[in-house]
Amino acid sequence: MCQTEHRRIMQIFEMPEAAAELVDFFLDPVEQKIIRSFEGKHFTAEDLAGAEDFGFAGDREKAAAFLTEKYRRGVISKVDETGLLYRLNNFYGFLDVFCTARKEEYDRLTSEQKHRLDDWYLDAYVDTLDTTLSRPTPDKVVPLEEMLEIIDRDPRPVYLNPCDCRSLTGDCGMPVRTCITWKNGINSFADRGISEQIDKERAKEIVREADRAGLMHSTMGAGICNCCGDCCYLFRVQRRLGLVGIWPESKWIASFDASKCIGCGKCVKRCHMDAFTKEDRTVSFDASKCVGCGICVNTCPRSAIELVGRPPIEGLKTGNTSSESH
Repeated sequence: MCQTEHRRIMQIFEMPEAAAELVDFFLDPVEQKIIRSFEGKHFTAEDLAGAEDFGFAGDREKAAAFLTEKYRRGVISKVDETGLLYRLNNFYGFLDVFCTARKEEYDRLTSEQKHRLDDWYLDAYVDTLDTTLSRPTPDKVVPLEEMLEIIDRDPRPVYLNPCDCRSLTGDCGMPVRTCITWKNGINSFADRGISEQIDKERAKEIVREADRAGLMHSTMGAGICNCCGDCCYLFRVQRRLGLVGIWPESKWIASFDASKCIGCGKCVKRCHMDAFTKEDRTVSFDASKCVGCGICVNTCPRSAIELVGRPPIEGLKTGNTSSESH
């Protein structure tokens, strides 16, 4: 396909320059045709069956099966709960599906290509936030035992997803199948066939395993993320905006008793925020960097660390916000 057509697809699908050389990698020729044909339109299987360019010759069932496949691949999204009316997705939503549902394919990209896409995605995520608010989303950092109680209390079906943050770059070495969600409506990973439905006991064990691996726990009401500090968009943007200890919200902060510390340094290795540092056999703690996740508490052999209530923060600007899976 000529460069002009690639540029047109990039414009319609809202693809960034970081993906300019990857149009054919991400989108097969028929998907590119869908994007060109249905720009700015809602469409159904009947529309596709009646379009000469796609070769369905009026066969609605074949057209419907084809659209289901493209929905699962993230190229298109559903418009309403009927599941019959579709629209084009954009590249931001598509990439989230691609890197998780088609991880082996995505991993064919070079490290440089992945990091360019990751940098763009992080900036795009920031653009979705109202950065005039101190807490632009309702995300909260929650310690292990509290998170297990949240899972127990919630009556909704539970689903397991790959972590999209770690799937995009994938070089921190932390577990990837760690995201738990209760979302199963249109355009969710569950509805697209990416999620695995699990029970509460499995969900709790996944959170415990994530905790043992050294991942922080956060929730936004629709699901649970088990986060690292290297890949997770929530904590990377937290640092970028200077909102450590403010957003995501945390009721807790670590309290460090240096008199009990034996200088083993386990807390230093566990902390993603560099709140603990070690020089020789002396460990120091900087409370201003603490997000209250509690993963340092769980492995301190001398109980030198505990979580205590975080003092109230005056003058916060918050809003009626919602958050997806970042």
